[in-house]
Amino acid sequence: MEFLLSVLAGACVLLLFGLAIFIHEFGHFLAARWMGLQVDAFAIGFGPALWKRTVNGVEYKIGCIPFGGYVALPQLDPSGMEKVQGGNGEASRDDLPDIAAWRRIVVAVAGPFGNMVLAVALALCIAWMPGVRTGALDTRIGLVEEGTAAWEAGLRTGDRIESVNGHKVTNWTDLQVEWQLAGGANEATFGVLRDGARHDLTIAFETNNVLGVRVLAGVFPEARCEVNEVIPGSPAAQSGMQVKDVILAVDETPVMGAYHFSSLIAKRGAKPALLTLKRGAEHMQLSVTPRYEEDAKRYLVGIRWSDGRERVKPWMMYRDPWQQIKWDSLSVVRVLQALFAPESPGERKAVARNIGGPVAIVMGLYSTVRGSLIDGLGFLRLICVNLAILNLLPFPVLDGGHILFALYEIITRRKPHPKVVAALVNTFAVILIGLMLLLVYVDIARKVKTNRVLREMAQEQREATGSNAPPAAAEARP
Repeated sequence: MEFLLSVLAGACVLLLFGLAIFIHEFGHFLAARWMGLQVDAFAIGFGPALWKRTVNGVEYKIGCIPFGGYVALPQLDPSGMEKVQGGNGEASRDDLPDIAAWRRIVVAVAGPFGNMVLAVALALCIAWMPGVRTGALDTRIGLVEEGTAAWEAGLRTGDRIESVNGHKVTNWTDLQVEWQLAGGANEATFGVLRDGARHDLTIAFETNNVLGVRVLAGVFPEARCEVNEVIPGSPAAQSGMQVKDVILAVDETPVMGAYHFSSLIAKRGAKPALLTLKRGAEHMQLSVTPRYEEDAKRYLVGIRWSDGRERVKPWMMYRDPWQQIKWDSLSVVRVLQALFAPESPGERKAVARNIGGPVAIVMGLYSTVRGSLIDGLGFLRLICVNLAILNLLPFPVLDGGHILFALYEIITRRKPHPKVVAALVNTFAVILIGLMLLLVYVDIARKVKTNRVLREMAQEQREATGSNAPPAAAEARP
């Protein structure tokens, strides 16, 4: 059964990724036909053809490498461009009429436009589907553990973070992105709103975690605290607590998240706690007395909880399609800004350290599809927005390169010299191919390292608790 699910998920990945490539190239194809350009080939994938057929002078084919595609347009591609993309290298033919620069711009823009059309269609479908899980975590703090750098800097439970180094943040995902891009220093200035007053707090990060990811140690967002499991024989079981209960308060203190609940219980010791719960549509109260667990070295009530963060992916935060596409676009632009126009040298380094390549994208899509096909459609929407924006960058080999050459012709009223164009195309092609190979290597190396670290952590936990020991710190993590 597991093998069958893996095969189906893999097939879905190929289908969805191929759809994103197809719609991009189909946009070029339709615009080229509309603008009167010669079309020599329409290909999905690279490498030797698995299937091909020539119809009305156009060669249609499917390559054995599914992650890419091209439309061979000899009147659009500068000399050498088509050859780089995988065509027959006849882009410099003189027997075809010249095409106005504005028409070439229309054809170049049509590919990214096709991706955006698909992105909008996917966003609308997700918005109209019943039962879709969406939701963005607010930047309000649910817990700050005492003794951490954030606590010492003055951050407190209930604060709302509004900016990081001057960059506005509206949800927890934006907040995480900004502290990863916070520059070379191992700290950042957080704009915090507390009781209507603004405070600027300089907080140091921790980067000595096993995966090498920068984190705000001991800081957790406000979120719901839902019971996932009640440990048999535990105080929670004896009190009548049930799976799906949402814990709203401990005595008179509102619970601002699962980590906050764990903190409140740990501080109570063996004193009975009056819990306010939401069970279905009803509110109820029950008393539970925490029990000290030797393995966990703390007081627990014996539940496993969920704080909701694992249920909603960043690309599924907003049900409103326009708001979600806006977030998709701005997140891509923010990374590009940090890469090409960083406010500090550390931003570019942070992007280089965290950016994912083709392998990471495919693995991310595969993992998402395995969990939920609807979430996979959301991930595909994000991929389409990325493809649209990245292809409009003004670099030769990309659609933005075609636009740049055409704009040069419009402004100067002369075509760029073919040798200059060929040199630029070949140079950027080598850079692009080299970058893709580097990202593939980085993706694989990162995945291998992550798997090794996770195995070591699991082994250490088994050795520390014993394979037959009950779950330690059941409230600590789901």
